[in-house]
Amino acid sequence: MTTNMKLHLSETLPADFLTTSARKLNDILPGPSLFFLKGERNPPLFISILLHGNETTGLLAVQHMLKTIEAKLPRSVILFIGNVRAAKAGARKMADEPDYNRIWSSGSSKEERLASEVLGHIAGKAPLACIDIHNNTGKNPHYACINTLDRATLNLAARFSPTIVYFTEPHEVISIACSRIAPSVTLECGIAGDSEGTLHTADYLIACLRSPASKLFAHPEKSHDDVFHTVAKISIPDNVRPGFGNRCDDADICFRSDFDLLNFTRVASGTLLGTALTPSGLLYVSNNMNMDVTNEYFSVLNGEIRTTRHFIPAMFTMDRTIIQQDCLGYIMEPYPLQQENR
Repeated sequence: MTTNMKLHLSETLPADFLTTSARKLNDILPGPSLFFLKGERNPPLFISILLHGNETTGLLAVQHMLKTIEAKLPRSVILFIGNVRAAKAGARKMADEPDYNRIWSSGSSKEERLASEVLGHIAGKAPLACIDIHNNTGKNPHYACINTLDRATLNLAARFSPTIVYFTEPHEVISIACSRIAPSVTLECGIAGDSEGTLHTADYLIACLRSPASKLFAHPEKSHDDVFHTVAKISIPDNVRPGFGNRCDDADICFRSDFDLLNFTRVASGTLLGTALTPSGLLYVSNNMNMDVTNEYFSVLNGEIRTTRHFIPAMFTMDRTIIQQDCLGYIMEPYPLQQENR
């Protein structure tokens, strides 16, 4: 690994930061970097970007935010810039390193030690809120993820989107670690590079910087929250070749061409998702306790893959690299909130 795993700390951004693309950040940053940017008031807002090198909306939104504000920040910011090496390659992560959003639950690797150091700095600054910014590779609406169900966190999420996803696995993500420090959300901002996602995210960050806590954590007046809970993850073994639509010549398993359009829709029991060469071993579904629940959700009969119960998909992707590095997608259920949390 060529990246310097020593955490770079600074109170000022590089001179060319506002005009540097994600692929060029590696030229102006020595590696993972934590910036303490002084604003007019504290506590600061913690923002995390580029934990995945191909998810660039966070960088673009922060650049837009800083250009828009121009003068002194209305609130101090702690900015963490993660995997600049993968960003240079336009990749989620490099083959010789772990996923930078799976290193936040302690451990002995150099990446996990760096993550612990970052968390120590964050905790020491007692931030007002923590925001981690991501993209999807499949078609999804903009939505916010949360890991706790307290009112402040729910309302912080609802200010970004009325669609909220509650999850507790994978537990190694930065948002779960940060939720022990302050209200914490993950923003899922659509496809990387989409201007709508950049502007939406930048506007949200600016609003967070300008809002007092009493407003930031109050429920948005016109928001109607649809809260979902991720209950399972769908994976494909490394030796299985997935395909989609008419791109299935070399595939062991072939999904429908509109696979990612199923995201955040109600998929009925008996829905045809694709075809498989063999009746088993091509799909694996694990619940939040890491138990195999494949047969609870899918059946393969006469080569057809069908759902065996209704559910709501999220993050269904047609990107083979992402499927191999992460997963095919997640299974969700509606999550009823107690009235006192509304």
